[in-house]
Amino acid sequence: MAQTSSNATFDLSLCSRWIIAGVVAILLLTPINQCFGQEKSETWMGILKVGPQQLRLQLRLKPEKDGTYSGVMVSLDQVATPIPFDKVERTAKQLTFEIKKLGVSFAGDMNADQTVVTGVFTQGLNFNVEFKLVDDWKPAKHIETWVGKMEAGPKHFDFQFRVFVNFQGKKSIQLDSFTEGINGLEGGFEQKGDRVTMTIPATAAKVIGKLEADGKVIDGTWIQSGAKLPLVLKRIPIEQTKSPELKRPQTPKPPFDYESDDFKVQSSSIDKKYSSDVVLAGTVTTPKGQGPFPAVILTSGSGPQDRDETIFEHRPFLVIADYLTKKGFAVVRYDDRGIGESKGSFVDATTADLANDLEVVFEWTQQNPKIDPEKIVLAGHSEGGIIGPIVASRNADVAGVILLAGTGVTGREIVLNQTRKIAAVAGLPDEILDLQDELLRLALTRSNENLPMDEAFANSLNGIFADLSEDEKLKYGLNDVATKTTMMFKSKWMKYFLEFDPATALSRTHCPVLSLIGENDLQVDPQLNMPAIKSAMDKAGNQDFTQILLPGLNHLFQKCETGSPSNYVIIEETLDATVLSEISWWLEARFQ
Repeated sequence: MAQTSSNATFDLSLCSRWIIAGVVAILLLTPINQCFGQEKSETWMGILKVGPQQLRLQLRLKPEKDGTYSGVMVSLDQVATPIPFDKVERTAKQLTFEIKKLGVSFAGDMNADQTVVTGVFTQGLNFNVEFKLVDDWKPAKHIETWVGKMEAGPKHFDFQFRVFVNFQGKKSIQLDSFTEGINGLEGGFEQKGDRVTMTIPATAAKVIGKLEADGKVIDGTWIQSGAKLPLVLKRIPIEQTKSPELKRPQTPKPPFDYESDDFKVQSSSIDKKYSSDVVLAGTVTTPKGQGPFPAVILTSGSGPQDRDETIFEHRPFLVIADYLTKKGFAVVRYDDRGIGESKGSFVDATTADLANDLEVVFEWTQQNPKIDPEKIVLAGHSEGGIIGPIVASRNADVAGVILLAGTGVTGREIVLNQTRKIAAVAGLPDEILDLQDELLRLALTRSNENLPMDEAFANSLNGIFADLSEDEKLKYGLNDVATKTTMMFKSKWMKYFLEFDPATALSRTHCPVLSLIGENDLQVDPQLNMPAIKSAMDKAGNQDFTQILLPGLNHLFQKCETGSPSNYVIIEETLDATVLSEISWWLEARFQ
């Protein structure tokens, strides 16, 4: 919904690498203090301009008794959940804050009367932002709910618009897209006679419609990027408003019948060859008792991932850790560098850098007295399934490797394959799929030739879709795909990923290996990757290799019908029980 581009834009995740279209993806800002030096909270408002999008940012800052400050960041046009600052400083001359989980920082200068702060907001890219001091924020009252379904080509969006009124009598909306798991996307609401206008700045979209005489129906049009799609909304009783909370019944709840300890390890303390700027933080769960226990280290897929590999409120690594620890295994999971409690630059990291991080955690785990250093297994999901073999291929002490949707071919092949398969499952016609392929091949060629991914090149890519109308571009998610593609292809991570061949490390991995791939995985296609992985194992002469195709499971190992990434959020199951049992059986047979 945010943008219907999910039909066509490649999901270059291997679990969700870039929120870059949302490099401001989760921008949430909060207030600062109205009377500096007094114990009174402040609220500041600013607008972050990202291309055609304008995101309203709110800062809420609270003075503490010791003279320091705490606060949260809220993006009123995106996820309306406050995110606390890890660090915030406010003086008469400056305001700075940092949110490590999002890779967000801000540094700005105050004007003379401390009512305006102007500075640079950073999240991968730099944005100039001005914040102004405003009256204290007060919650608005929920007064109406409108629901409707929109068809955008092969995709269907299930919308809920919640209407609010604030203490000044001004109305606003919060948009929930249940299809996408996007909740609380804030916007404006205006009504003049029977004409209703709702704006969603975060997606540069708006709904314009006519309110029927009975006040129960808005016959409207969704307008975005020059295209128009019909959208009829019906008013429902407030008590029938759906909760935007996502149900995740598999998420383990305390108390736990095992030990759980957090840790931090500075990379250079393990070996001086590792960066002193990287500090890795995580959690190790161990069965009760003396040990030492066999252990599994979990490494996440692409993108900025926390130790639970949280995605759409699913926490698959927490589910795996809970299950295996109850089976008698210690489990280590950690935040990516620069994410959560870990330190370092994630934006500049390649797969090779992340492999170094896993190696640090592996060597730290070997020193843990509760863990058997000869029985440590590396289990990685998606890109983590590339990283594990890299570390195992250069460390004879690794006892085993588990590939959870790990790849066996180069990133170039992955990009072309997953983009077409995801778009095809979304129902895009062959002629659109062919245009997508043409765009990607041109981008891949340019990347291979080390030519700049600049605006001129993006404009030339847009020429591929010259024969399509604006409605067709929006319908098929092509309205900004050229810009997003060039932005992605600029990154160091992408350049490395495109060229790296996982078979290189796999062919030098001689410890026991388990490879699991879902039958309906569209991001790591089993038909493309399973033969390549087996071929690499044969080349290695690996005598203990097990490969299993799991029926009906997607890239996240959820039971599904199509495997479309758009369904990850609406599936309540975090991880199919078959995956847990296969991992457990394989581990128990070798290490217990």
